[in-house]
Amino acid sequence: MVQTQSIVTGTASHPMNTSFTDDYRQARERFVYAAHAVGAHVESVIHPTLRAPDGSDLAIDLAWRGPVDAPRVLLVTSGMHGFEGPAGSAVQSAWLENASKSPKPGTAILMVHALNPWGFAWVSRLTENNVDLNRNFVDWNAPPPANPLYAHVRDLIRVPDMSLETLAHLLGAQQLLTAELGPAAMQVAVDFGQYDDEGGISFGGMGPEFGHRVVRDRVVPKLAHAKHIGVVDWHTGVGAFGEIAVLPIDGPGSANAKRLAAWWGEDLVERWKRSPLEEAIAQDPKLSAMPQLKTGQMKQALARWLPHAEMTGAVVEFGTERDGALPDLVYVTLYERWLRFVDRSDRMADAHARFRAMARKCFVPDDGPWRALVLSEGPKLIDLALEGLAR
Repeated sequence: MVQTQSIVTGTASHPMNTSFTDDYRQARERFVYAAHAVGAHVESVIHPTLRAPDGSDLAIDLAWRGPVDAPRVLLVTSGMHGFEGPAGSAVQSAWLENASKSPKPGTAILMVHALNPWGFAWVSRLTENNVDLNRNFVDWNAPPPANPLYAHVRDLIRVPDMSLETLAHLLGAQQLLTAELGPAAMQVAVDFGQYDDEGGISFGGMGPEFGHRVVRDRVVPKLAHAKHIGVVDWHTGVGAFGEIAVLPIDGPGSANAKRLAAWWGEDLVERWKRSPLEEAIAQDPKLSAMPQLKTGQMKQALARWLPHAEMTGAVVEFGTERDGALPDLVYVTLYERWLRFVDRSDRMADAHARFRAMARKCFVPDDGPWRALVLSEGPKLIDLALEGLAR
């Protein structure tokens, strides 16, 4: 069971930071305040057992604007991965703060803020259960999918410490394994999800996580009447630094991808610039033999839960990867696992400040032009998606 709380207008004070904050509580207050200010209906689903570092609630907040029976609804989500939450939250709040016009007749927008509130608040990609939420949306009535390639990295990631010597050894082993498997197979091994190793990486869980349950039980019923659903799921990481990467929910070349191109332009949808690591994967001759879609993603569950609706949408990523970024990404991934299962101390302690700073550098960099891009271009894409739905 999840606890639902309707926040009445005026209970949230205006937050101090109205540009881009890494702090979960400030980000949440800003979103709720901005939603009330434009007359949206706000519903908050409180985490039943856990709290933020400052003791405040952890919640997934839903804001609906437009007719409740609108046949066309744009779903805009943020914070699937906690590291990335500040960027998606900033886009949602910036759009609300400048939304002077209501959605066009027959169109509504549903914003879902912080799908993984624990990860956002406690500076983790994952949920409190070491689960990658965007690998958790499998059909739990069926056996979870297998990822045999994960066996190549299962033992490799189990480092006893985070010393420079250990990291150097790990990076050397990773390079050898990539040369053996190829970049595409290596990506599948480390990133496509696995359901056997609770203490590993890219773990999809043992059942529906809090964010999964909220989408299933609170979000999907609000969309059940809609004939056409737009989906914009904000992320960071994929794409070259400062690039906007559009990942259509059913892959490139589909009818959905063509509708997205009509919304946002072919250049943005089809010709965004990959990072060096992504380019190496794209050029791997073994790529065609690899799975093309990661398992357990929310977009797959939405199609399963809402089969009657035409769905147009994408995961939209603000690229953060610079050339030579692999050691930092490996460090963050290994530190996250080591902190949970080996060190087990307070993740917000000063001793782990370097880890938190490195995670933010990799996924929400404190870079003025990058953050300005998020705040300026993100809301524009929401406006264009609403216009596309209305057409």
